[in-house]
Amino acid sequence: MSSSSRTSVLRLLAASALVLSLCSAAAAAGNAAWSGLSPGDQAILRPVEKQWDELPGHTRARLLRLARRYQDLAPEQQVRVRQRLADWARLTPEQREQARRNFENLQRLSPEQRERVRRQWLDQAPAVEDAAAQ
Repeated sequence: MSSSSRTSVLRLLAASALVLSLCSAAAAAGNAAWSGLSPGDQAILRPVEKQWDELPGHTRARLLRLARRYQDLAPEQQVRVRQRLADWARLTPEQREQARRNFENLQRLSPEQRERVRRQWLDQAPAVEDAAAQ
């Protein structure tokens, strides 16, 4: 085997090892039990504590990434994260599934269509809030 072939094989092996280690780290994060989270992560993710152990691994991993970025967010973004986590935790499983479907459907729209839907939603939001208050 030539020197350049050997170098190529070694690079391929190193890249494969890196990918495998990243995948196993992501899987480990997604499999973390609530009790295994750091106190800081638990404080940020407290709204979803009751559901944590039933959440799919990819959702746990995503929430952990969010918790670890939390301190770097601007204060108004931190408030929004806390509000959204609390709102999500209050939803029933059926409402969460509907929210996921709505999000997937929105992602299929063109940017112009998404903007039109957003404007319609914002126009209706005050009426919805008034009805909910009564």
